[in-house]
Amino acid sequence: MIARRNLLCAVGGAAAWHFLPSFAQDSYPNRPVRLVVGFPAGGTTDMLGRLTAKELSARLGQPFVVDNRPGAASNIATASVARAASDGYTLLLATASNATNVTAYRNLSFDIQKDFIPIAGISIVPNVLVVSMSSQLKTFNDYLNYARKNPGKLTFASASSGSTTHLAGELFKTMAKVDMLHVPYAGSAPAITDVMGGQVDSIFDNLPSALPHTAGGKLRALAVTSPTRAPALSDIPTVAELGFPGFEAYSWQGLMAPKATPDAVVRKLSSAASQMSADPNVVAQIVKLGGATNTLNADDFRKFVTAEIDKWAPILRQSGTIIE
Repeated sequence: MIARRNLLCAVGGAAAWHFLPSFAQDSYPNRPVRLVVGFPAGGTTDMLGRLTAKELSARLGQPFVVDNRPGAASNIATASVARAASDGYTLLLATASNATNVTAYRNLSFDIQKDFIPIAGISIVPNVLVVSMSSQLKTFNDYLNYARKNPGKLTFASASSGSTTHLAGELFKTMAKVDMLHVPYAGSAPAITDVMGGQVDSIFDNLPSALPHTAGGKLRALAVTSPTRAPALSDIPTVAELGFPGFEAYSWQGLMAPKATPDAVVRKLSSAASQMSADPNVVAQIVKLGGATNTLNADDFRKFVTAEIDKWAPILRQSGTIIE
């Protein structure tokens, strides 16, 4: 009798253990979730991360806490999430850097395509080609014609080598078949300062950091680099509509989780992110930051990231932006 009771207890315990993971996934999240952001507090990516965390918290009933881990073009943050438990309680705010770093860095400790599960696309933030208000280049055609007639003389600044502010210029060089001089800086702020001062001719800056200066009359916007016009600068044409169809260069943000994260958790997060992106109040906040929603489910976000990796690889190699 005792032996039979022990056997039943053992079977019952095994059954409970078998169903525990499913139960845990159904109740996800039941404690705070950490959202790792690979850039400093206060920047556009951080602000979009905090907006995402706030909205996911509201929809899933648990705090989503932003953890800023800047450094090495977001590689420090990404590596930390790759090593985290695959339980949905540590997520990565993936960005365009995660696509370009695949080619730019030779010795990454992780593989963004194999070590992560895409969850959802959230937003895109276009770049904008700007010059000083005192520049003689008044229009995009002025800019293009000067570049064509003066090989190697037109300069464009960037926040750093390999950044979207750099690669947008490299893509323009390739598609327009012009020779321009890249001037890298340690961040967008000093680059913008020198463009306003006339030390450098131009920059394909992230729209949010350029907006205050275009609104303040210190910078002139010539074109935006997104596939469609940016809501925050709706009167400024795209590079594509100005004669270069297919020209697209922008920052983007989305959610990823460590590989082996349960499907049920990924589906729940993807659904919450989709609801967030459809919320007019959230859309308005993203537009105010200079971006637009980029609503993608897990499968579409995976394809999007792969396309970004493939798109920028030849541009990075051509520009010589390879980091050991």
